[in-house]
Amino acid sequence: MKRVFITGGTGFIGKHLVDALLAHGATCVCLVRASSRRSHLERPGVDLVVGSIDTPQSYASALSGCDTAIHLAGLTQALTVAEFERVNGLACGFLADACIAAGVARVVYISSLAAAGPPPDDQRMRVETDPELPVSDYGRSKLMGEQEFAKRADRLAVTILRPGVVYGPDDHKFGQLVQAIARWRIHFVIGRNDPKLSLIHVDDLAALILLAALKGETLTPPSTITRAGEVHPGTGSVGAERESGASQSSVSATGIYFACDDREFISYGDLGRRVAAALAAPAFVWRVRRPVGFAIGWTAETFQRLWGRASFLNVDKVREATAPSWTCSSEKARRQLGFEPAATLDGHLPRTVATYVGRDPAKS
Repeated sequence: MKRVFITGGTGFIGKHLVDALLAHGATCVCLVRASSRRSHLERPGVDLVVGSIDTPQSYASALSGCDTAIHLAGLTQALTVAEFERVNGLACGFLADACIAAGVARVVYISSLAAAGPPPDDQRMRVETDPELPVSDYGRSKLMGEQEFAKRADRLAVTILRPGVVYGPDDHKFGQLVQAIARWRIHFVIGRNDPKLSLIHVDDLAALILLAALKGETLTPPSTITRAGEVHPGTGSVGAERESGASQSSVSATGIYFACDDREFISYGDLGRRVAAALAAPAFVWRVRRPVGFAIGWTAETFQRLWGRASFLNVDKVREATAPSWTCSSEKARRQLGFEPAATLDGHLPRTVATYVGRDPAKS
């Protein structure tokens, strides 16, 4: 990688990815919105392009000379499903077409575990060959983005990463969790069922993105099934899924990797307890009943529509928070790419938590 086009460089993951790419010796071409805060990108080795991911004419010329594109930009909350689909779904097709026209050799798309959904069997980890069963509008829009890339897999080399919950410094949402525990000693959990989560530190994810860009396998074109059980060559296990009655996977598992530290899965409640331990402070885990959680989400969403501004608290996120499980396996990334997290959750948390409460990370 010499010259890399990046969307979402001003975001939480993007900031860490740019650091990793610069350390790798690459030049970064970052697509930024006119309103974005981008002072951290104004440095040697970074070229800025003002535009929008759903307006390809604003960035198409900037792809010239780039050998790799990494697509991070997207919406985690939206006022309408159509907005999710436009930005998280259709815009992936716009980017793919622009990359093909510019001769970009490789694309890495950072999707989400939400695109796959919870494991079909909550007694085991989800793996890449499981059929996708997203439970939220957000997850369905991210899956739509994957499908847009898959449609062009015969003309463009694309690798998809599906991270679980990403945590680390510079994340507003994780910062709210830490500060609520630090200030009020309270950690809110929705529902009695507190699903196990797949977690990954942002620096570990950035390292995995580089591995995927350098040597990850790429998507195959979507399967074409002419009749039950008959699959065109190169379609993996779709025929077996059809025969077993499972939902058909929308894209082949080839070229897709889950991203997490699968040595340990903890619930959201336990995550709050671990953060409290890193703060050396007690925390009360306050469980909100599932119907109450949906009522709160619906009320918040209603006010958001009135104000014309989306926020993270909504019915869609309550659906995800009350799913049976969010465990997935990173064995494929470990085996094929040599991915290994730099530290465990407890190893990462002290320094991460320190950045949100004004402590010196070097002393944590």
